[in-house]
Amino acid sequence: MRVDINEPRAVEQFWEGMHDVAAAATRHQDEDLYRALVKIGRSALAQGVELVPAGGLFLRCPVCDAVPGQRCINVPGRPLNGHVLHQQRVELVEKAIKGEVPLPDPLG
Repeated sequence: MRVDINEPRAVEQFWEGMHDVAAAATRHQDEDLYRALVKIGRSALAQGVELVPAGGLFLRCPVCDAVPGQRCINVPGRPLNGHVLHQQRVELVEKAIKGEVPLPDPLG
């Protein structure tokens, strides 16, 4: 299989693959796999790969408690307004993967 790193959707496909692994980690409750996802994400960011909003799927949502790999749900006072994830979750994963805040449990 040949991979074209200049393919227009390469970044999006990378994070989609990471989402698939996060969903598997959730199914199997595999904390080591969660940690591996964070390592891979940090490495990708260090190499210049952009973090897409769906990257928030790798951590538990601080608003609705959706587990890694699950999409967020509407909660009173915090509607999704057509988004897949709460903005707070997206911001948390950006900071956590960049090392600006500690990883939340179960990864911390």
